[in-house]
Formats: sequence, structure tokens, C-alpha cells
Amino acid sequence: MTETAETQQNYEEMFAHRFSSEDQEYQEYLSRPADPPPIVEDWRSRGGGNQRGKDNSFVTWCVIMLQAAIRR
Repeated sequence: MTETAETQQNYEEMFAHRFSSEDQEYQEYLSRPADPPPIVEDWRSRGGGNQRGKDNSFVTWCVIMLQAAIRR
């Protein structure tokens, strides 16, 4: 056997029962409680420089169009 084939065979034997019911470390991992989700505070607090007033300009445009339609 070549060294690569021997190495591959070694890994096959070492990890034959990985992530199975015979893998004690994995079973311990499965039985632990789930981690709580991360809390990210104020993630939208910073406004981008180019985004300021973007929504307001659209609202202003809508108001102008509605006023023009009413005047007709």
C-alpha cells in the first residue's frame, strides 16, 4: 500500500463511527441545551449618509402627484 492509501485507511478507521450513536462526544453535544440567539442592540441606529431623506423624498413625490391629480 502506498502512504496515501494507508493514511486514507487510517482516517476511515478513526472516523468510522463519527456523528453516530457510538460517538460519545457527538452525543454529549446533541444533549446539551441550545445556545440562546445573539442579541444585537441598536443595529439600525446609524443612518447612512446617502440614505437620509430617501423615504421622505418618495413620500413628498407621492403627495405632489396626488395633489396634481386632485386639481384636474
